[in-house]
Amino acid sequence: MSIRELESLVAVADRGSITAAAERLFLSVPAVSAHITSLEVALNTQLLDRRRKPARLNSAGTLLCERARGVLSAYRQFYETVSDSADLAGMLTVGASPTVLTNVIPKTLVALRAAHPRIQVRMRYGRAWSLLKDLQHGEIDALIISQPQGAIGDTKWTSFAREPVMVIAPPEAKGRTDEALLAEYPYIRFGKRFWVGDTIAAHLAARGIVPNQIMEVDSREAIALMVRHGLGVSIVPESDPPLSKLYGLREVPLGKPPLTRNIGLAESPGNPKQPLIDALLRGLKEITQSSRQRRG
Repeated sequence: MSIRELESLVAVADRGSITAAAERLFLSVPAVSAHITSLEVALNTQLLDRRRKPARLNSAGTLLCERARGVLSAYRQFYETVSDSADLAGMLTVGASPTVLTNVIPKTLVALRAAHPRIQVRMRYGRAWSLLKDLQHGEIDALIISQPQGAIGDTKWTSFAREPVMVIAPPEAKGRTDEALLAEYPYIRFGKRFWVGDTIAAHLAARGIVPNQIMEVDSREAIALMVRHGLGVSIVPESDPPLSKLYGLREVPLGKPPLTRNIGLAESPGNPKQPLIDALLRGLKEITQSSRQRRG
């Protein structure tokens, strides 16, 4: 019986199927299925009701799952933090949306490791709402995401950065305003699965702007390349360094005052790793401030 097998069991319980659990764990479906089978062989007990489609945990699987949560919690706390903040130690599991602060996060982790060599960080990327569930289930310790648009229970969210939302256009574009650029070219929408996509759509609707949407893309980099080749314009949160500089694009702020999205750190109260989380938040603030001053 291994930790990975127990993680698979809990993921099946939380996600409702082996397929969804595999997506959550970034494993193949056969790998997660093999983990469950291995547990069943070790315990000589069926843990899944395979008569259902998709297969779900049976009563024995549900009982074992609750015990497994305790084991996984103890495992994550194996490296105990010490009282001296100058000598922090432990494993910190951090989630992040793939579109958020792609340059700030690695710089922060480098600085954190230099200041506290005994801190080990495990990163997990995914969709914001899915990661929020992981945070609330104790599967991750902290989460770097844009400001949630709805209630998140007792989860604490602390803002530490603000990203401007920009209209990016081909270098030869003639329009001088956001509205003019959106009228001049077809519109490449930034993916619906990101919260900022809904924020942008609401902003355009409030101004009565109906762009000629031709496609939807989830990657800022892919969008920048399409815009660079003249396929259309798009609206994206500004990256660090800005996509406009990397690809030679025209760029204007969206709206007056310019629309921004807030980035922050989400955490659950009562986490015994609070000193590690605080160190991470301090690092994110410092690197963000340094980056802002460099660009200013």
